[in-house]
Amino acid sequence: MADAFVADLASGLVRKLISLATEEVIQAWNLSEDLLTLHTYTKKLDMFSVQTWFSKLKAVAHVADVFMDQLAYEVTRQKVENHNRGRDFFAANKIKTIHKSFDKIFKWAADLGLQPIAQLSATVQVRGIRHTAPFEDETQVVGRDEDVSNLVHVLSEIHDEDLLVVAVAGMGGQGKTTLARMVYNKDVVINIFPKRIWVTVSDDFDFMKILNQMVGSLTLTTSVLDNTEAVIKNLQKHLKGVKVLLVLDDVWNEKADKWDSLMNSLLGVGCAKGSSILVTTRNQEVIDAMQCSVCYRVEKLSEEYSWALFKQRAFTHGGVLETREFVDLGRRMVERCGGLPLAIKTLGGLLYSKKSEEEWLLILNSEVWK
Repeated sequence: MADAFVADLASGLVRKLISLATEEVIQAWNLSEDLLTLHTYTKKLDMFSVQTWFSKLKAVAHVADVFMDQLAYEVTRQKVENHNRGRDFFAANKIKTIHKSFDKIFKWAADLGLQPIAQLSATVQVRGIRHTAPFEDETQVVGRDEDVSNLVHVLSEIHDEDLLVVAVAGMGGQGKTTLARMVYNKDVVINIFPKRIWVTVSDDFDFMKILNQMVGSLTLTTSVLDNTEAVIKNLQKHLKGVKVLLVLDDVWNEKADKWDSLMNSLLGVGCAKGSSILVTTRNQEVIDAMQCSVCYRVEKLSEEYSWALFKQRAFTHGGVLETREFVDLGRRMVERCGGLPLAIKTLGGLLYSKKSEEEWLLILNSEVWK
C-alpha cells in the first residue's frame, strides 16, 4: 500500500510541482537552451579567461535554477490556495534579466572561441520534462552515502565482461541521477577510470547520437558524424585500451535491437577490461532489454533521512522557526511523501516561506495529496 502511494505521489505531486512549472517556463522562454549550453567545450584557449567565464556562467545558471524552483513552488501554492490567476505569477522582468545575462555570457564565449554542442536540446526531451539542477551541491544530499559506497564497490570489482552494465533503477523522483553523479565524481572512481563520459539519453535513444556525444566529450568539439565506422575510429583514438566509465542517464528505450547496436559499436571501440556502463532508468523493460549485469535499486529514504532532508529545506536559515507545532505538522506531511526525495525537497522548499500554522495546515489539508 505504501509503495502504491509513493508511486502515485511520484506521478502526481512531483509531476504537478516540477513538470507543470518548468514545462511552461522552458517552452515559453527557452530557458532549457540557456541552461543546456552549460555543456560547453573549448579549443586552444586562454584557460584563465575560460575559468573566469565559466564562473560567471555558473553564477547566472544558479540564479536561473533557483528561479525555476521558485516557479514550481508558486504553481503548488496557487493550487493549494485554489487560485486560478493564469500566468500572472510569472516574473517577466526576472526572466528578461536572466536572458540578458545569458546573452552577455554567450557573446563573451563566442569572443573567446567557445563552441556549444549542437542539438543538445534533443538530449533532454523527456516524458513531461526533466528538471535536474546543473550544479547540485552533493554535500546537501541526504541518506545516499551507503548507496554511493555500494555502487563504487560494484564498479571497482574485477569482472570478466568486456563491458560491465550496471543499472541504477527506481521510480521518478528517487534521486537516481543524483546518485549516479555522486558516484561519477568520487575520487576513487576518477582514479579507476581514466576516461569518464556522461550522456543524458531520455526518450531519444539514437545510438549514433550517443556515440557522437561521446566523441564531443572527448575531443571538446561538436561531432555530427553519420557513419558508424568513422565515429568508432574516432572513439578508438581516445578509448582503445583505456578503462572507461560511460553513464547513460534517464534511459527509456525498451528495444533490444537499439541497445545491441550501441553495445556492438562500443565493443568495437576496444576499451580496456573493466570498463563499465552505468545506466539510470525507472523502467524494468529497459533493464531486461539491456541485459544488465547488475541492477541496483534505489530505495525510498528512511523516516530519519526523510525528516533530515525536509528540515534542511524548510527550517534552514531565513525559513520558518522549528517550533513544536511546525515540527508536528511537518512530520505529518513528510510521512505522506513516502520517502521520495524530490517530493520532500519540493515540500520543504514550499513551506520554507510559510510562517503561520494556518498556511501549513492549508497545505496539509489540500488537494495536492489526492
